[in-house]
Amino acid sequence: MYFKALFTAGVISLFSLPTSAFAQVACQDDERLYSFADYIDERQAGTSEPLQLTVATFLNLTPRARDVIGDNLRLLDSECRPMQVSQGEPPFRIEMPFSTLYMGFYDAVLRGDERTQQILLNSFRAEPVDPMEFISYFTVIDSGNEELMERLARSAGINIHTASCNDATKYLHFADLFVRFGGSVYGEHGKAWFVSGKDPEVTSVDENLTQQYSSLVGSNCEVSKNTVLALAEAAGAITYDIGNKFNSTWHSYENYYTERHSLWLEQGAPDAVPTSLFD
Repeated sequence: MYFKALFTAGVISLFSLPTSAFAQVACQDDERLYSFADYIDERQAGTSEPLQLTVATFLNLTPRARDVIGDNLRLLDSECRPMQVSQGEPPFRIEMPFSTLYMGFYDAVLRGDERTQQILLNSFRAEPVDPMEFISYFTVIDSGNEELMERLARSAGINIHTASCNDATKYLHFADLFVRFGGSVYGEHGKAWFVSGKDPEVTSVDENLTQQYSSLVGSNCEVSKNTVLALAEAAGAITYDIGNKFNSTWHSYENYYTERHSLWLEQGAPDAVPTSLFD
């Protein structure tokens, strides 16, 4: 089964997001934010109670508003629990849906807001996801807009990928930023399994779900299989390279890996897959 990407042209489709992405919809921002001048008067008089804001709203505060509010703030996590901040940051990394973090980071990069970028990278972590969601992150961010990808990679402190082709095309996956935000992927009973072979695609063994690699600008430019599998490993998955022969495809090896995955589950899904499964 093939999976349609959740992301297009650098913008996350609201209609395709998993339910977890809307975890903060029920959280309510402090209404005093909409009468900010009155709040400033209270703040200067020392009579204001801390503002309670969702992470999405906090990330979109203007520099002036952030300076005025200072640490007189409670951040609402994904379960709407208020958390104190110190010097504009929470005391430990808050787990949030990747969509919230990505959109906040994307907007901060576009407007050159380095302070918000650092708050995001230092104070938040992407929530774990299942293989079905993770595999969708192997979509290239705004393919063809090399300047945007370079800015995102540079701001995140990660390397952009270069395709092996005539045009040396560069690309960046959503999975790159998911991993940068400390995100991980888990199967229902243990680590997730991913395989890739000759075809330009990656498959979740857990879900029997295949994601084709994004098309790249340039002549004969393709996403690197090694890059995809390395990202999956960085997110905590178990990966297998089927090879590059004419029959090194998921269609040819589906039963082989599905059977070994089932045997692995029967053995309690150990983190280290026993080599005896492949004897």
